[in-house]
Amino acid sequence: MHLADNGHHGYGPAAGELLFHVEGLSFDYPDGNKALADITFSICKGDRIALVGKNGSGKSTLAKLLGGLLPPRKGSIRSRGEEIGPSSRAVPRRETGILFQDPENHLFCNTVFENVAFGPMNRGCSRDEVDELVRGCLETVGLAQLMYKPAHLLSYGQKKRAALASILAMKPEVLILDEPTANLDPRQERILQELLAGFPGTLIIIDHDLLFLYDICDRAIVLADGRVHHDFSIRELVSSQDSLKEHGLDFTFRFACCGGRHETTSIVPHHHHHLSHDHGNNGVHVPAVAREPILELQHFNYHYSDGTEGVSDINLAVYPGETLAIVGENGAGKSTLAKCLLGLNQGEGYFYYKGEKIDPRRRQVLWRQVGMVFQNTADQLFCPSCREEVAFGPRQMKLPSSEIEKRIEEALHRVQLGGYDHRIPLNMSGGERKRLAIAAALSMHPEVLLLDEPTASLDPESQELLLEILKKLEMTKIIITHDMFFIRDLSNRTIVMHQGRVLRDYSTPDFFADRHVQAVNGLDYTYKSDCLEKIMDLQRNHLHPGG
Repeated sequence: MHLADNGHHGYGPAAGELLFHVEGLSFDYPDGNKALADITFSICKGDRIALVGKNGSGKSTLAKLLGGLLPPRKGSIRSRGEEIGPSSRAVPRRETGILFQDPENHLFCNTVFENVAFGPMNRGCSRDEVDELVRGCLETVGLAQLMYKPAHLLSYGQKKRAALASILAMKPEVLILDEPTANLDPRQERILQELLAGFPGTLIIIDHDLLFLYDICDRAIVLADGRVHHDFSIRELVSSQDSLKEHGLDFTFRFACCGGRHETTSIVPHHHHHLSHDHGNNGVHVPAVAREPILELQHFNYHYSDGTEGVSDINLAVYPGETLAIVGENGAGKSTLAKCLLGLNQGEGYFYYKGEKIDPRRRQVLWRQVGMVFQNTADQLFCPSCREEVAFGPRQMKLPSSEIEKRIEEALHRVQLGGYDHRIPLNMSGGERKRLAIAAALSMHPEVLLLDEPTASLDPESQELLLEILKKLEMTKIIITHDMFFIRDLSNRTIVMHQGRVLRDYSTPDFFADRHVQAVNGLDYTYKSDCLEKIMDLQRNHLHPGG
C-alpha cells in the first residue's frame, strides 16, 4: 500500500465549503455526567479527521451531536449555515452516515440483505436500484456470500461489516465511524482502510489505532475531559510521543522490545500437538492419562439453529496454567468455540472437565470454574453499581456475606478499580468496563478465564494496563484476539481456526514464524508494519531534528 505524505499539515480545517461549525458546545447527560464542555471547531467538505482521545473523553457523544442524534444542551452546531436543533431542517441525517461502536444497533431485520436494503427502500428507491445497491455494498465489505444469513448468527466482526454496508447503501456525503476496526481481522481491516482511503466525501473516524488512521486522515482533533486539547495534522500528532503519552495514545509500548522494529522471522517447520485422547474398547473416547487437561473437546461439533456449521470436529486440550491464544479470520468460529468451552453452546461430541465428561446436568459445575469476558461488555454488565456487579456471581453461589465482601474488595483491587464500588458501570469508560467485567469473572474464583477480544475499542493506555493485569493472573487463560502483540506477549501456545475447524495448534513462536498460515487466514499485518516504520521515523526526527 502506498504510504503517501498527507497533504494537509496545518491547524484546523482544510480550505473548502464549510459543512459544520461548532461553537461553545457543551453536553451533560440526564444523570449529570458531563460529556463535553465548551467545544469550538469547524469541519469543511473533504476533511478527513481522526477524532481521538482516551476512553471516556467524549468522542462518541460528539459524533452523535454532529449526526443530529442528540440535541445540543448549550452552544450551537451549524450545518451548511443552518443551526441544528430538535425542530431544525438542517439535521444532516440523510447526508451523514454514522457507524456506531455496537453494530447490533444497526441490525434489526431478518437477514443481512434486508438490513442493508432498509435505508434505500425507505428513501423510495426502486427494487432494482435497491438490489443493485445491496449487492454492491455487500461485495465491497466481503459479505456477498452471507447476504441471506440471519444477522444475529454472524460473528461480531461480520456484524460490523454488515452495519457498514447498511451505511454505505445510503450514499452518505459524510461518514462518521465509531471504532470501525474493533474486532476486525487484519485482512478486513486492510479492506476497510482501502475503502475509506478512496471515499470521496468527508470522513470523521473515532479510533485508537493510529497506525490505521495515519494513512487515511490528514487532521487530528484530540479530546480530553470533554474538551478539544489539540486540533492539528495527524502527522504532528504521531510525531510527538509526549503528546501521545499525555492523551493515552502512545502505542510504542508494544514495540519497546525491539526499538520499534520487528524483523520478519524466516519460516521454520511447525509442529502439531498430538490429539490428547485415547480410544478405548469399541472406539469409546477416553481422556489421555499422561497429562490431564483441565478442559478437553474430542470430535466436537456445533450447529446453529438454522443448520449453519459453527465448529466442526474440534480436538482441543487446554492444560492447567497455560495461556492459550485462539486466532482466525472473522467468522472462523472462535467465539463459538469459546461458548462451547463455557458450556453455553451444547454440541455433539465429547467434552471433559478434569477428566470427567460434561453433560447437561454437570454444566453448572463448569460455569463455576470457567469465567468469561465477552467481546461486548454490555452483554454481561447489568447491575446499577460496580459493587453489585462483582457481587452478583458470589451471591448466586450462596456464599456467606463476609466471603462475598472479601471477594468484592479482592477482585476490584486486582483490576485496579479500588474505590469504584458505587460507580455506575454505564457511565464508566470502555477500558474501565472491560476491567469490571474481568473483576466480575474473578469474583467467582474460576480456574479458567476466557477473554474474547479483550483489547477491542480500548485506548493504548488502557491496553497497557490490561496487559499488566493479565500477566499477574496466575490461572489458565484462553484469549481470543486479532491483536498480535498481546498474543506474542501473553501466550505460549496458539490455535489457528479457519471455517469452523482447528487448522493449526502449535507454540506461539512457531505461529509467528509461519508466514504462510498468517497470509492464508488474513492475519498478515504487513501494511501496519510499513506504517509503523514511517511513524517511528517521524518520532525520531521530531526528537533529533536534522540528525
